Amino acid sequence: MGRIRLTIPIVLFLLEIAFAGCGAGAADMAFSESAAMSEPAMADAEAAAGQQATDGAGEPRQVIANANISLIVADAATALSGVEQIVTDLGGYVADMDLSKGRYDESDVLRGSLTLRVPSAGLEEALDLLQALATDVNYLNVNRQDVTDQYSDLDAQLRNLRATETELLALLTEVRERPNAKVEDILAVHRSLTQIRGEIETLQGRKNLLDNQIDFSTIWVELIPDSVFRPIVEEPWSASGPVRNSLRALVATLQGLLTALIWAVLYLTPLLLVFLIPLAVLIWLVRLWVGRRRRREESR
Repeated sequence: MGRIRLTIPIVLFLLEIAFAGCGAGAADMAFSESAAMSEPAMADAEAAAGQQATDGAGEPRQVIANANISLIVADAATALSGVEQIVTDLGGYVADMDLSKGRYDESDVLRGSLTLRVPSAGLEEALDLLQALATDVNYLNVNRQDVTDQYSDLDAQLRNLRATETELLALLTEVRERPNAKVEDILAVHRSLTQIRGEIETLQGRKNLLDNQIDFSTIWVELIPDSVFRPIVEEPWSASGPVRNSLRALVATLQGLLTALIWAVLYLTPLLLVFLIPLAVLIWLVRLWVGRRRRREESR
């Protein structure tokens, strides 16, 4: 049966197994095998490193792009519907939503925040459409992080680990087929294989997370009703304003009273005289008639 190429760390690990389980004679045989295989393994490692350098030079940059945007809107409920429609049209989704109602200007208004996930290629379009929903933009921040080196390193580690896993599987098959195979040797290779598989799953999980962050951008959106954003005091308060306004009101009141007095003297007084003189003459005539009548009755 042909020899299976092993990397130097695996061969050293098997040497420890040989010393513990097989004695000095088995250790000498394992050492001679490792010496024969170490040189080709190192040559393969150098070739793989050169191939990684070549592949890394031409691969596209891996970038994670995220954004924060705060929108001042006329109505948060209407804006919320618009945001959900934008995300759906771009092929994204709403990952998180936090809405609350508060009382402002004697009315209940809705405000809140959302976490959006949109395809990274549509990030700029999403930001433009979101700004179109607002009466004003409080702030906008876009952050881009280049993770190409980290991504390439994960790829290289995964390739190496998978190559090691393949070698371990071949070694496990070889050990099982040996006539004098021991359970300890099989379990040792199996433990190494389990450890390698665990490392592969861990690195693959990190790579999947990076893929998701690269493919989908995160947008944190804040919706603020304009009634909430409106300042309590439009302009700085000054005492000169109220003093000036009160003096103007006092002067206007005095002017009104003086105007009423002038109208009373010059307009109402003549009118009163016109009506009072005939009334006084009438009263005098009535009293004169009544007096004469009384005197006639008394003379009888």
